[in-house]
Amino acid sequence: MTTPTIGTDGSARDLAANTAAAPGRTATGPTVRTAFRSSRWPALTAVAFVVLALLLAVLSAQGPSRRLDPDSVGPGGARALAQVLRDGGVPVRRLETVDEVVAASRPESTLLIPLPQALVARELEQLRELASAKVVVGADDEHLQALDLPVEVQSQSEVEQRRPACALEVAARAGDADLGGLTYQATGGVTATGCYAVSGEATLLRVPSRGTTLLGSGSLLTNERLDERGNAALALGLLSERGGEVLWLVPRPGRELPAGARPSFRSLLPDGLGLGAVQLLVAIGVLALWRARRLGRVVEEPLPVVVKAAEAVEGRSRLYRAAQARDSASSALRAATRERLARTTGTATSVDPTTLVGVVAERAGRDPAATAALLYGDPPGDDATLVRLVAALRELEAELTGPSSARPASQTDPAGPNPGDARTPKEVADP
Repeated sequence: MTTPTIGTDGSARDLAANTAAAPGRTATGPTVRTAFRSSRWPALTAVAFVVLALLLAVLSAQGPSRRLDPDSVGPGGARALAQVLRDGGVPVRRLETVDEVVAASRPESTLLIPLPQALVARELEQLRELASAKVVVGADDEHLQALDLPVEVQSQSEVEQRRPACALEVAARAGDADLGGLTYQATGGVTATGCYAVSGEATLLRVPSRGTTLLGSGSLLTNERLDERGNAALALGLLSERGGEVLWLVPRPGRELPAGARPSFRSLLPDGLGLGAVQLLVAIGVLALWRARRLGRVVEEPLPVVVKAAEAVEGRSRLYRAAQARDSASSALRAATRERLARTTGTATSVDPTTLVGVVAERAGRDPAATAALLYGDPPGDDATLVRLVAALRELEAELTGPSSARPASQTDPAGPNPGDARTPKEVADP
């Protein structure tokens, strides 16, 4: 900040008075009210987004997590299928942990895994050792590997009405059904039966050697589609084929996982999060470049009005006071005083401090050391010291510019006044 030049004694007094004003005076700069006004809309927008996110989280808590749940009566639930099985004499037990499944498993039972994505690899490895028949819905390559199935995922297809077109008896009896989703292909020469194929790739694949049936989608099991086409017949045939109990595994969130099976933080993130973050960074970079093009050098323009010197000094002094900048205020006051003293004594404004101090001290009859401390001393430590500094500077100027500052006659005329001269001593002293 450029140091202002104080042009008059009154201006200097205003600067000191405003700089050392009482704390009760109104300070420039942002206040709590102005800060609230400028930030209330961004804050309200952020709060609205948080509330909306919480509402969506609460509303969706009963959505995807309840899909294919035998107790859910929603469109994506499977309460209808579970009830039809029970009405047909097939017990259905809803289990929430792998340990419960292991304890209840029997060779004649059928294990339904509708959500393999909710299980960790160690849990799937435990399930593959069971003697029960298994029906797995929507398993990808990671889940197939954990279940030790020689099968690979081929593609993704739409769920729609399809013909069985295979020799699997339960599929042939059911006829057309709503299948799609993932498609599978057996590998390693393993004998497998594929049904409801899409371009030669099965959406229902049975691997007899593993006692496992894979479904690319679980839509035919839901309340919404169970009564359409042969969906109910196919679902009942797959789950009651062995005649034993159906163990319906619905993993409970927050359950205790097997030792060493705790998922990593990265595995809990959605698959598209990384790509979304990259896109967001690119968008921020483009926005920064676009906004940076509008930046340039500061354009200096003349003020549209003329500001009085006293008002400018008062405004600058309030800034000094708000910032507690007593050092800058004292420097401005001393610089203005030195400039005026230089003009008064006929000394160049660019003269070195020692010369100026010597001339001023000689003319004022003061001690040079005290004069130097007054004009070039340390900044005041508090407001009271600043006020005393202003008073001392004004007193020094008054000694040089007042009537008592006239030079004695001996300095202008070594011989003294002429006894016959009728002029007064002041007229003799003044040129």
